[in-house]
Amino acid sequence: MPRSTRFIPISAVIGVAGSLALLSTGCSSSSGTSAASTASAQPHSVSAGIPDTAPPHSSATASPASTALPADVERTARAFATAYAEHDARDGADSSYADAGVRAARLASGELAGVLAQKRPSQDAAWAALRAEKARQTAKITEAVVPDGAPAVTASSALVRVSYTLTTTPKSGHASSSSEQLALRLEHTAKGWRVTALPWA
Repeated sequence: MPRSTRFIPISAVIGVAGSLALLSTGCSSSSGTSAASTASAQPHSVSAGIPDTAPPHSSATASPASTALPADVERTARAFATAYAEHDARDGADSSYADAGVRAARLASGELAGVLAQKRPSQDAAWAALRAEKARQTAKITEAVVPDGAPAVTASSALVRVSYTLTTTPKSGHASSSSEQLALRLEHTAKGWRVTALPWA
C-alpha cells in the first residue's frame, strides 16, 4: 500500500505463480513533506497472474486509446485502491499492513486474492513506525484512467491507473500528504469486475 510518477514498490518478492512481483507502494512524485517517511512508505503491492512486461508507453506507432473507463470498471478500481492504500495504526484498529490486504481482497480474484492478505516480516519495521505514531492513512482518489499507451478496455479485461492523495495523520503532530499511483489489471468475472494483478513492479 506507498510513492508518484513511478509505481508503488512492495517490501518483498513473493514467489507465487512465477509472476508475483513486488510493487512499490506508490509511484509518487511527492506533493508534501512526510512526518515519518518510514511509516508512510507503504510496502504493499503484489503482482500476480501476468507476464513480465514493461509498462505501456506512448510511441509513434501505438494506436491511441481512450482513457475513459466504463462506470463499473472505474467503481471497482477506485474501491480497490482505497481499501489497499488505507491503514489505521490507532489502538484497536489494524494489526498490520495485511489488514488492508484483507479488505482489498474482497475486490480481487485469482492468485492475487490469496496473496494480498499475507503478513510479511519485511513489513514489520514500517508498520512499527506507523504504530508508534498511532497514525491513520487515508486515500483520496483523484483519477482513474487507462494508462498512456495501454490497450483500451474490453468486455473482459482492463488496465487502470489510479491516482490518489495519501494523507498520514499521526495522533499528535502535523499530517503529511503525498501523491501516489497504483496500476491495476482487472478482469470481468461471474461476480463482476475484479482486480487480478498489480502490474509493472
